[in-house]
Amino acid sequence: MAREQLGICAEANLHGSYLLINVLDGQEAMLRQKLTRLPQIINRLADHFSEAMLSGVVAISSHFWDSLYPWQRPAGLSAFPEFRSEHFQVSHSMADLFIQVRSDRTDVNYIALQQIYQLISPNVEIVENLSGFRYLDGRQLTGFIDAPSNPRGIKRRKAALVDALNDPVFAGGSYLYFYRLQLDHRHWLQLSTEQQEAIMGYQKLDGKKCAADAEIRSSHLTAQHVVLAPNDAMLLEQNMPYASLHTQGALQLCFSAESDVFSRLWRSKLGLQQSGIYDGLLDFCRIDLAAAFFVPSITFMEAAARGEFTAQSSHLLE
Repeated sequence: MAREQLGICAEANLHGSYLLINVLDGQEAMLRQKLTRLPQIINRLADHFSEAMLSGVVAISSHFWDSLYPWQRPAGLSAFPEFRSEHFQVSHSMADLFIQVRSDRTDVNYIALQQIYQLISPNVEIVENLSGFRYLDGRQLTGFIDAPSNPRGIKRRKAALVDALNDPVFAGGSYLYFYRLQLDHRHWLQLSTEQQEAIMGYQKLDGKKCAADAEIRSSHLTAQHVVLAPNDAMLLEQNMPYASLHTQGALQLCFSAESDVFSRLWRSKLGLQQSGIYDGLLDFCRIDLAAAFFVPSITFMEAAARGEFTAQSSHLLE
């Protein structure tokens, strides 16, 4: 049975640290070996600082996957969706790797990142080093509860992890879509609560669906429910706000067992899925960083590091 990276389905934390990384030329073989040690670093520190609830994820981008693991590729792995829309433009990143570290202690995140960086620094260059934090009782900087429809309990695994029946080689892995959303906070705060709720489609206080949401065709919630039924576990979000005195926004992470779920959701948000429906929150945002990755299972990374894959080895992890 494949062993997944535990950070995929981990519960929310207080602090998040994120690295976007490019790999230096000719370092793929060495990096294959080192990536198997990253979960070991996280697990060792998680045991030592057990109260911090430390977890981590390492993911490989769609464009770098074939360089790192040329023998096998997740069937649905492709670049972050690029759809032309009159409503919105997205800036894409070409980072090769993505690393997420989360815990309830900033110092533990720092220790984990330092040990990870010491291990891989001869082979990579850091493109972005980002930080996020838990805001109030799990809210975004809009003041609204973040992802109120997120699956809970065992449904998190169903939503995020590739099933062995569908793809035995990549079982326990996950498709990851990451983007940095910058909020026009000043103009957002000029709206009344009623106006904000009309844009979001759910109540600011408790996250319950607005009674009139069926009539709000350009709400954040309606755009999502066109693709994701309220009770379906198809996507797991792990979002965190980020902020300085001058910029505010969110680091958005969407994990899915199926590659096409986020693509359909993104089309809906941009108003391309159903006429007259788009995500009205995007009128107050811009996205200056976006990329698609796959989070392989620990089992897959270890097998690849041992050289157990060939072009005909798709049966190895069954």
